[in-house]
Amino acid sequence: MPSDNAEKTDPGSWSEKEIRLVNHVEIFQEKPAILKKVENRLVGLQKELENEIVPMATFLPDGLDITKNQIARGENHNGFPYLSLDYPQNFSKTDMFTMRTLFWWGHYLGFSLILKGKHLENFIDRLLQNKNTEPFQDIYVSLAPNPFEWEINEKNFSFISDTNAETLRKTIQDLGYLKFIRVFPVIDKRFINLNWTQEGVQFWKDFSRAAMDK
Repeated sequence: MPSDNAEKTDPGSWSEKEIRLVNHVEIFQEKPAILKKVENRLVGLQKELENEIVPMATFLPDGLDITKNQIARGENHNGFPYLSLDYPQNFSKTDMFTMRTLFWWGHYLGFSLILKGKHLENFIDRLLQNKNTEPFQDIYVSLAPNPFEWEINEKNFSFISDTNAETLRKTIQDLGYLKFIRVFPVIDKRFINLNWTQEGVQFWKDFSRAAMDK
């Protein structure tokens, strides 16, 4: 029979915290309804974005799909569930243009533009021309090796307005893509009353002109 000391050091034994968490079932009971509410808000946002985007379609990059939209759902991005909306979108072998709206459980609601391909230099020029204007003051630019890293930290993101223009240009050129994002943390008291559709459409209005020079 194992001694008391052996039981305390057994990695298979339960801690008080683990037992408390195992008995906490409310989050799993409420999770489906919460994620359905998120999905409904993304659907509403897509419809309003479509109203904004269709009339300006001729000014946007070739290959951009403004009829299809994709809502993706996953259980484990760095350990947390998420839902995302890609609209409008273009994911070809050589070019990328999408507005991705991401709800990441325990983290934030984020609106981002991801840009890559033959128009990248034009995108960079537009960004640098406007990076010190008011809409860019709360915008992060991605520094990560790939455009699908979403953890906001010093390694992955920097505020655009805090970054030297030429350093920013070289960073984006070396990465081969441009991604910028505006986030609304779920811990912010304002999150509870946040109008997702209004904020998403405003993000598009603020930054879509970065893609309009062909």
